[in-house]
Formats: sequence, C-alpha cells, structure tokens
Amino acid sequence: MDMPVTTITSESIINTEEHFRIFAGPGAGKTHWLVNHMRHLLQNSNRLGVTKKIACITYTNVAVETIAKRLQFGADRIEVSTIHSFLYNNVVKPFIGNIAEQFGFNTIKMDGHEEHRASRKKITQWLDENDSSSRLRNPYTLNQLKTLPHYMPGIANWLSTIDYKLDGDEILISVDNSKAFYTMDNGERRNFGAATCLNILAPELLSYKKLFWAKGILHHEDVLFFAYNLLRQYPFIVEVLKTKYPYFFIDEFQDTTPIQAKILQMIAARGTITGIIGDEAQSIFSFQGADPAHFIDYQLQGLQDYKIIDNRRSTNEIIDILNHVRRDMNQRPFRNVVGERCTLLIGNHRVASEYAREICGENLTILSWDNLTARELGTQMTSDRPETNLIEELTNIDNSDRRNAIMSCVRAVEFAKEKRFKDAMKEIQFNYLHIGNKNDRKAMALQGLANLLSKYDQYKNLSFFEFYNHVRSDIRNNFPAATRGKAKDFYDRYTYQQIAVCLKVDDERSSCKTIHKSKGDEFDNVLVVMKTEAQFDFLINQSLRLEVHRLFYVALSRAKERLFISVPSLGAEKLKKIEHLFEISNL
Repeated sequence: MDMPVTTITSESIINTEEHFRIFAGPGAGKTHWLVNHMRHLLQNSNRLGVTKKIACITYTNVAVETIAKRLQFGADRIEVSTIHSFLYNNVVKPFIGNIAEQFGFNTIKMDGHEEHRASRKKITQWLDENDSSSRLRNPYTLNQLKTLPHYMPGIANWLSTIDYKLDGDEILISVDNSKAFYTMDNGERRNFGAATCLNILAPELLSYKKLFWAKGILHHEDVLFFAYNLLRQYPFIVEVLKTKYPYFFIDEFQDTTPIQAKILQMIAARGTITGIIGDEAQSIFSFQGADPAHFIDYQLQGLQDYKIIDNRRSTNEIIDILNHVRRDMNQRPFRNVVGERCTLLIGNHRVASEYAREICGENLTILSWDNLTARELGTQMTSDRPETNLIEELTNIDNSDRRNAIMSCVRAVEFAKEKRFKDAMKEIQFNYLHIGNKNDRKAMALQGLANLLSKYDQYKNLSFFEFYNHVRSDIRNNFPAATRGKAKDFYDRYTYQQIAVCLKVDDERSSCKTIHKSKGDEFDNVLVVMKTEAQFDFLINQSLRLEVHRLFYVALSRAKERLFISVPSLGAEKLKKIEHLFEISNL
C-alpha cells in the first residue's frame, strides 16, 4: 500500500463521489459499512435521480441475501447480486444478439446459465467434427478415443475444466491438462499425452463450446466470456451501465478474477463511481484465478484507500486467536465480550463433531477443507469413509447410460435430504426426458423421487446394488442390467452411504460445508476440522503467505461466540507454543 491509508470504523461516512478501496479484516463490519454507505447515497446523492440504481456485487448467494435483508428500505434502488448474475441480466441477456452470429449462439433457446457437464454424446460429436482429429495417432486415434472405455471419462475430466483467461486484452479459452487422466483396468492412473493428444485437440476447444451454444446452452464460465467480448466490442453497453448504475461496488474483491477486475475497470473508466472492499489475507480462490495482488495492485485515477481494524463479529477470545495468527493487522474488539475459551480437540474428527454438538446442539456449523469430510460429518455416516472418490472410480468402470441414471437419482435423494427440492427435481427429471408433456414429466418425476425417499431407510446402509434395484424397479428400467462384471462387483462392494458421501453437493446453507462455501458468512458456533497436523501449522508459524493457511484463517474467523478446532494429533513442542490460547481436550 504505497498510497496513504486512512483508518475508519464501520460507522464512518466517506465522500460519495470518489473511487475507494477498503482494507478490512474478518468480522470488520464490511457489510454493515457498505449497507450504511448505500443508504447514505440514497438519501444524499445527486447522481441517482428517481430511476437510477446502485450496483452491489458480492461473492456468494448467502452474502447477497444478507445484504438485501439488512437494507430494509431502498432495496428496489439497489441491485445486489453475484457478478455472474449481474453480467447475465445486464449485459449478456439483453445484448448477446449483437455477437450471436459471431459465436454461433442460438439466442432463442437461451434460458439462464448452468453447470457444464461433459457428456459422451457431445464429446463424440465434437471429435467426429474436429478437423484436428485426423492428425491423431496410436494410442490416441479418433477411433480409440471414442471406443476404448477408459478414454472417454478422461476426455470428460479434461473438458470439464474449460475456462477463460486474459492474454493482454484478449480473452482466450483455457483448459487444465493436469486433469486429463484416465484409470486403467488394474487401477493405474495415467495422463493423456500432451503433444500426442491434448495439444492436437486444444485448438478446437471453441468448437466444442459452440456445440452447446448452438442449442442455446450457456455455462457459468461463458457468462464472463460473452460479457467481456460484448463490453469490448460495443462500448455503448458500458454507457448503458453507467447511466443505469452511477455507483458500482464489489465486496470480497480479493476473490475477483483478472477478467472480472478488467470488466470493473472498463465500467469505471466511463465515469461510474466504483468501490472495492476486501482483504488479501482472505484470498482463497486461486483455483478460479483469484490472486491477492488483484486487490493490492488495483489502481484508478483518484482512488482513495481506507482501513477498518475493528472486529464486530467475534468474542475477545476468538479475536485473540486471529491476532495471534496475523501480524499485519491487530484487530480491535468492537463488542468487547470475553466469551468462552476456544477449544482444541485432539483426536478423531467424528468424535470431535459429537463433542461440539453435545455443547452447541443444532446451533453448530462444521467447516472443513474438503467436500468429502463436510459430507461425512453432515450425513453423520456410520459406514467406513472411502479413501478415494468412488464416483470417479465408477465413471471409469460403468456403462454411461446406467451410471448417469443412477447417479442422478443419488443426487436427487441427497438434494432432497438437504431440502433443496428444486435441485432434486431437476436431477430426477433426467430420467423422464422421454415423456413429452412437461406437466406429466414433472408429475412422474415427483412420484419417483417420493418413492426413493420413502424407501431411504431400506437402502441407506446396504450395498449400492440395493439402491440400483430400487432405481431399476421404480424409476427407470431401460438401461442395461448389472448382472456381472466390474460394475456389479463395485455395486456389491460399497454401501449407498459410501457412494453418496462422495457427491459434491456442498451447500452454502448446510450446517456442514467446505470453508470455501462459508465465505462471507458468520455463525454462532464453529468447529473447524483439520485432517492433518500439518494443517495446524499456520497457528504455529503465524504466516498467511500460503493459501491453505489463509483458508483456515478464514474458517476460524467465521465464529461469533464459540470456536472449536479439531486436529488428529499434535506434537508436544507445537502444543506448548499454543496451549495458552486454548482449552485442550484429548479425545
């Protein structure tokens, strides 16, 4: 921070006509300050008139709901949304027709944006129409890629990583070659050759995307691609945004990707007053292209820097832990409530979760680094936890039609258990696409889901083959039967619970979630689960340079009243360095 930084509080009022950047630690009251600032604008700004709005962008849907709830009045004058929702509604949806022909996009069939799922049918079509396929040679000939059973899942793994990156001012399609792997019959994992396969196919990735675009299908990552191209090719759209939104604010800016940051600069350059709020110590989305430097190095003419060092969220005991970890910002307690001592639970993480639940009851949120642990503790599974992702294993050994049908049913059941009924219905309807009438299809899907839920206790602890039988008898019987072979052995070997726990259905509203899904939220009581002693090192070394350390710092800082940390073991020397901070319990 080379520019002078003014320290403010979460109650401070600043100049409404300046670009600003606010450095604020966890629990600093960023949302409180932002809501107050927007209220102040509604009452005092001369730019808004009677029709213009404030754009407020934040990272998660939970954060959107939190801000909307706190606004109380003037919500109709403030558009609170995620960056993807904002750009889809204000740029892509109204203006994609301008570049639809350029990219072969069917605007008539476009209906929102969805997750990208690579299917055998689309991959086969792409390979057949791919001009580069003729240059493929053994062991990756066109015929081999299409017919050898272990190749197709590997190509799907690779294509599922498609994203976009900036090269100067140009936006280019990108893909992660490290995810292009497949599993042999003996369980050996192999990567596709880069020079002999991936680099030949990669120049045609845009053609793969166009297969979806021709059907009006827009994936989440495509929103940024089309928004960026539209704003660059048609500057009048920026003028439209400036006219409609004289103020543009982004929370959690440290999690912004280079493309998002560039879009904001394009908007700001036309006269929109912009403000960004963030904290480099809470940057945890590098896998999406986020980098703390995007926040620290952000520059605009006339940009004013501020810092909030209060912590409005947590008790003094929790703030002491946060200040112990972090040396560059010593937070001041705003509530000034001593609270309960933070508890370090050394031993098995399932026992730790039971310990914390006995104290906090249902008012406990459990945060973990990986989805598997979050699902394991959320479902309170009794089976042995699988050591590998069984769904990836199933992908490599089972018929795709059967696998897709059965796994859509698993996802539907698990979504319904999380009370995510809209998502559950979307999944279960995959099995009823042959029913032409939309209302009949929904009715059949609802009946099928009800049947699976009513029999849940009959199959949840039994082999996955029992669940397969329920799906085949109650939902869909037009796929090959599993009577022998590797798929049948797999279905017999594992329980329904062991398969279901591998699903990635992590929900922002679940009481057990990954740390990434907790971002921008807060909870009364938090248990942070560390699966290895090494993950505890950020409390010993007091450094947040590594992203894994920042990740657990974010997790600890979600707690308002009570904080529990679970670690499987801790050496005597490490324990001695931190025992003054915790109540220690060996499980």
